[in-house]
Amino acid sequence: MQTTPPIANEQQLWKILEDAYEVPIDDTNHQTWMYPLSINSDGAREAFESDLENTFLHHSKGGRNKTHTENLSRHWRVVLLNLASAVFQKRWLLVPTDNNYYSKGNFWPERLGMKKDATKHIVKWLRDTGHVEWKQGKVFKTQPMKTRIFPKPHLQSLIWHYFFHIEQKIEPPYVILSNASQQWEALRDYKRHPEREPLEQINEFLKSHHWACKGPVQMKLTRTGFEGGRLYTPFQNLPDRRARIRINTLINGQPIGEVDFSANHLRLCLATFAKEDAGDTPYEDIGELAKITGTEKEVRDKVKNFLMVAMGSSDERGASHETRRYGIKAKEFEAINAACRKRYPNLRLFDGFGVFAQNLEGQILKQVMLEGIKRDIVCLPVHDAVAVQQEHLKWAEETMLECWDRQMETTGLARVKIDLP
Repeated sequence: MQTTPPIANEQQLWKILEDAYEVPIDDTNHQTWMYPLSINSDGAREAFESDLENTFLHHSKGGRNKTHTENLSRHWRVVLLNLASAVFQKRWLLVPTDNNYYSKGNFWPERLGMKKDATKHIVKWLRDTGHVEWKQGKVFKTQPMKTRIFPKPHLQSLIWHYFFHIEQKIEPPYVILSNASQQWEALRDYKRHPEREPLEQINEFLKSHHWACKGPVQMKLTRTGFEGGRLYTPFQNLPDRRARIRINTLINGQPIGEVDFSANHLRLCLATFAKEDAGDTPYEDIGELAKITGTEKEVRDKVKNFLMVAMGSSDERGASHETRRYGIKAKEFEAINAACRKRYPNLRLFDGFGVFAQNLEGQILKQVMLEGIKRDIVCLPVHDAVAVQQEHLKWAEETMLECWDRQMETTGLARVKIDLP
């Protein structure tokens, strides 16, 4: 029987998840598309097929003939595995029900083998039987809003254990393009893209290793196909704030830690334009100058969120409006803006630098992962950090700083911090 190393203490993670149960916020940061998932061990696959046949399919197939029942069963596999993954990611599962999504030539439904009628039947059954929270999609002129579902506690209790045997097949394309009006899609001339070779090397190495939410590492680019450039993998979708799921998973059966770049976009900006060191406490320094009130964490979060928005925006007025989502009032926005300019005169705000920072970040983490391959060390990208087995934390810390300096042609301007379970 095929076996794989454990990816987590299953009961421990389920307890963390159960204790922190809540319906996810309904926004794009808490939504996930369906992906082609599979179960990676024979025993778990047999148990899953038995559950599917005797529970979900048995009660939903109605009077379908053998061919239509097999088709419905195939759709149930996709939906159930993605719902189990959504449970631990604490994200709504997007299940499009509009005709255009299932039209010929659409990349994802063709890859999943999904058709509209069977998908709609499953979603309706889950809704009518009270198994899921459900939000109806809406038709808009430009981009329809997709129907969203999230398992209620009863369904979670039936499917949560599938998660520990789920993985997404690691296969190209590894370079993904996005336009403002479209979801992420495969870059059409991927074979000629300069990032193809290093990303194929990284993914080929990762295929034989095991971790939670296993899937490909992709570089996501915007507009021209050469902007943006952060690394993405399903592992980073696991929550780690209100419910500390991700940090309590394993790589190849061993506990992990995460090594984080500190105030990375700010440091990248200062290094790019001035070769300037931001110091050890940039957020705190700005907060003190701005005279922002609140707890240390509240002040730090406001400064961090201000910088995230201001460095990603090309318009000060728009950035001011956006920061209200993070509880930053107009006067606080003005105070933090003035404090940033006083503390760091060379800092570039409201000129869209965030897009270039993402590219730099992606290049640095890509180099870290390539260095890891040389030592047979699995590094998983997590935004501006990497997750590694705890025995490799020191190596990761040193390598991240070295790769940052190499990319930015500097010495000693980056900082990292280590997070443990």
